[in-house]
Amino acid sequence: MTLLQACLNGNRPRSDHPAIPITAAELAEDAGRALAAGARELHVHPRGPDDNDTVEPGPVADAVRAIRAACPGTPLGLTTGLWTTGGDADRRLAYVAAWEELPDYASANAAEPGFVELCELLTGRGVGIEVGVWALDGARTLIEAGIRPLRVLVETNDVGAAAEIDAALLAGGVTAPQLHHGANHETWAVLDAGLARGRDIRVGLEDTTTLPDGSTARDNAQLVAEAARRVERAA
Repeated sequence: MTLLQACLNGNRPRSDHPAIPITAAELAEDAGRALAAGARELHVHPRGPDDNDTVEPGPVADAVRAIRAACPGTPLGLTTGLWTTGGDADRRLAYVAAWEELPDYASANAAEPGFVELCELLTGRGVGIEVGVWALDGARTLIEAGIRPLRVLVETNDVGAAAEIDAALLAGGVTAPQLHHGANHETWAVLDAGLARGRDIRVGLEDTTTLPDGSTARDNAQLVAEAARRVERAA
């Protein structure tokens, strides 16, 4: 069964779209609407007091607790993007090691410094890993590292490049499920191509603020509902 994940906010500022959830309470409320629209899992970026995404333990705990209370039993994932610590891989490790509330999984980008160490830390803490692969180099990094992820996020706006990454992962013995997604105006073409290959997908205001016809989406729930229709058609 195809997985449809909702990516609620990313690092987009509210100025990008008025419905982008920022606070822990907003994330929890929006998560419930996304699930009702057809999502089965969640990916969120906790925000700090300055509204920027963060991996600091305090905001992470606030977001995880609020979403778990609103959506019990729903698999929940967080970002570990290196930009959250200004490019400091050691500080990222320290923050993740200090997480008091653990998500079910977290994304770890193969192209970022400290990738292997981050994956080892997450595994040791019992947190699943979604490995973000942006290009063939990232696929090779994952294969050579011998990491066994929960899934691989194939993250590119180039449909042809996504197919090449897909093939490289399979050739390298990576059997974990793949989730394909794009960004902005290319989002829907990437999702359709991923579905045609039998891959999982995600959608939400992190990735795009517009529907396939170019109109602005009302909120995450409307984006998820449109993606759910595409999943059903592809089944």
